Amino acid sequence: MAVLKRIIMISPVGLEKDRVLAGFKKFGATNVYLIQSEKKDGSEERLANIVRNFASDLGNYLEKIMDNIVIEEANITDLKSCLEVLKKIIKQEMEKKAKLIYINISTSSKIFAISAIYIAGLYPDIVIPFYVQTSNYLIQDIMEVLNNEELKNNTIKCLDELNRIKENFEKNGWTQGEYKITLIPALPFKRLTKFQKNIFSELIKEPIRLKLQDLINTLKSDKIKERSFRSKLSYALRDLTNYGLVKKSREGREVALNLTEIGEIFGKFLI
Repeated sequence: MAVLKRIIMISPVGLEKDRVLAGFKKFGATNVYLIQSEKKDGSEERLANIVRNFASDLGNYLEKIMDNIVIEEANITDLKSCLEVLKKIIKQEMEKKAKLIYINISTSSKIFAISAIYIAGLYPDIVIPFYVQTSNYLIQDIMEVLNNEELKNNTIKCLDELNRIKENFEKNGWTQGEYKITLIPALPFKRLTKFQKNIFSELIKEPIRLKLQDLINTLKSDKIKERSFRSKLSYALRDLTNYGLVKKSREGREVALNLTEIGEIFGKFLI
């Protein structure tokens, strides 16, 4: 009996429905992760609630076709949050021997799309971002109604047309019609070595200031001579500094290490 390949689809929902389903129909995923916005307060609450309702509708629809639907939450306007949720999903699926992981980058924020490209660079052999192109946005229909001279003089008919557009939005999302899917190639990242990851793990615990000697005391094995270890550590720190992830500072005779702003954002992502 043939074993079914595990094909994963990750798709943020945003204000889209049909655009989410377009990717699913194209690649025939066996498992789907829908990413919805975190709950919001104040002026963002109404928009976030629409997105969450869309995610619920899509989940209910897909459950009629397949069993493996998971809805995750992320702050789609925060790079670190997007990276964390994507890496969590991908690590889980790699442990389950997923064959391919597709990420729809057309249905959410630009920050989420950037996060997906970063993730694909870290796992280029398995993660494939794609963009669903459309030429039919509902804003075009709205503008046609508002610019129609006949409708300007007929309030009832104008409202009927706007209600029709509203119903289309609630049913299909912000776009509809024919879609074209484009795969997005990602440039592979230079992977950190196991030793560099160990250094990074310690720096994440103490991101503000970690004494170099404390790092040596933590990582050095009794089997390695200190001079050899210091040489190995020096080369590893040189690379991390050149990557813009770590910076050194000196207070008197003492050397300390800090994560840069980039290092803080990408820390958990890289290890």
